[in-house]
Amino acid sequence: MKAVFIDTSAWLALVNKTDALHEKAKQIRNRFLKQPVQFLVTDYILVEIANTLSRIPFRASAIRLINLIQASSNIQLVEINREIYGEAWEMYRSRLDKEWSLTDCTSFVIMNRAGIKDAFTSDHHFEQAGFNILIKD
Repeated sequence: MKAVFIDTSAWLALVNKTDALHEKAKQIRNRFLKQPVQFLVTDYILVEIANTLSRIPFRASAIRLINLIQASSNIQLVEINREIYGEAWEMYRSRLDKEWSLTDCTSFVIMNRAGIKDAFTSDHHFEQAGFNILIKD
């Protein structure tokens, strides 16, 4: 079964109808729903979603989305433990030429460990790290 990592930018594009990438994200999601795919997301991604949508007008949407992610049998939620964090921190501190966030680095570690090449994201940092980004302008 194919595995795909879902990054914050994809989730936000899917829930925000005014996002410039909303339609592209929906098309990709709909294509994936027609095939057997295991999705991965980390708890750090959930934190980013909650933080981004924390303002009162968006908070209920954040809660619905995170509850949906946590309840889905097609989405594996990976918790960042001390070992993963350590690897991600090493990547973060050793890549002084990159603007990768620590959350990006945790995602890269998880993807490398799982052998995942495809990231449902528009974040070019994933491409810099050697992964295929699925939402392109």
